[in-house]
Amino acid sequence: MLRLTPAVLLLTGLSACATPHADAEATAKESCPTAKLAFTREDGCRNDGAVELCLPAGDAELLARVQALAPGARALSSRGRAACDTASEVLVVLPLEEQDCEARHGALRPAAWERLCRVAALPQVRALVPTWYE
Repeated sequence: MLRLTPAVLLLTGLSACATPHADAEATAKESCPTAKLAFTREDGCRNDGAVELCLPAGDAELLARVQALAPGARALSSRGRAACDTASEVLVVLPLEEQDCEARHGALRPAAWERLCRVAALPQVRALVPTWYE
């Protein structure tokens, strides 16, 4: 019969607690479709306060899904920097708030980066690009 002593239980518990944060970061890094992002986490706030993408026009369920992932997302009838085909797509702007950025035009905070990664992971999303107003 295997007997677990308090020392074995303590060591097992400590080793189990030592890696979750590192594992979570590695999983997030692996699961983020960075090829779809025209920016990195380090320069993710180098924009005019938003990033944008194109979605198929008329797909209210998909737009609602994006809005659930990125509250404040809004659809516009425009090509935008994402170069949407206005005949078949809508431009969706995902605003970034001051608290999403470590500094003006700096890095995205981890929660904001993860939010954008979840949006980019949707199969209908081709790319996320920075918004620049002129």
